[in-house]
Amino acid sequence: MTDIIDKFNELAEKIKNSSANPNVVVPDDIKLKFYAYYKQATIGDCNTECPGMFEFQKKAMWNEWNALKGTTKNDATTMYIYYAEQYV
Repeated sequence: MTDIIDKFNELAEKIKNSSANPNVVVPDDIKLKFYAYYKQATIGDCNTECPGMFEFQKKAMWNEWNALKGTTKNDATTMYIYYAEQYV
């Protein structure tokens, strides 16, 4: 289990810094997946109120995370790694 957490942390750091690397282009829909799987893996089910209807970016992020409700932290970690390995 430690290996998967180490891999998750390593990839999360690379994704976080990917905007500084012009060779790494991550589409916006995949960035939302990274966000949602990261939050699900580190926090669990969405625990915030839905943003207002005019907060488009925040609402998209909330919707993506909330859609993972019930996904285990381990499954979210695995899916984060799956997507991250395709882009870094």
